[in-house]
Amino acid sequence: MRLLSTLQVHVVDGDTIRVGRERIRLRGIDTPEMSELAGSAAKQRLEELLRRGPIHIVPHGRDVYHRLIADVFVSGENVADILRSEGLSKTG
Repeated sequence: MRLLSTLQVHVVDGDTIRVGRERIRLRGIDTPEMSELAGSAAKQRLEELLRRGPIHIVPHGRDVYHRLIADVFVSGENVADILRSEGLSKTG
């Protein structure tokens, strides 16, 4: 598990962040792409969530694009679960 500050994390879209050169895909959620209607809302909400406090990343392997698949927590809360509960997931 890694503990990061909000300054070390860049939000790519609603389900992907970047830490340095590492792209990290949130595990268990698929948000709308930036070209889709709710894509920018999902990205903005993820940015807001990640500003709440220290960020913990729990890796779970890599996907076919070599992105790190991980659970991402802020103040002990899984951000994918929050995004899903707020209706920002394409997968329900």
